[in-house]
Amino acid sequence: MTDKELRKLKRGDLLEILYYLQKELAELTKENESLKKQLENSKAEIPEDEIKKIVKAVKSAVRDSMREVQTTAATDTPTNENNEPKKEGKNRHGNGKRNKT
Repeated sequence: MTDKELRKLKRGDLLEILYYLQKELAELTKENESLKKQLENSKAEIPEDEIKKIVKAVKSAVRDSMREVQTTAATDTPTNENNEPKKEGKNRHGNGKRNKT
């Protein structure tokens, strides 16, 4: 309903609309409170020993993952005779790639 239509309504019609809107608001407020209570009651608490197990598993997974990354990085890095990482030298064009000629 537009503002123009609301302005043309009689006082009794406006009061009736207000009554039903207040009634609907009260019902929605009750429903909201009920849903809040249901939500609070349904929250599951995790026991402390379970949390410790989860933390331990996550730490272990992170440690394993870091080892894997370090191992992969170590095997992917080209080395020279002294087992040191090779340094990429710049060619005469200055782009860091070596010519294979």
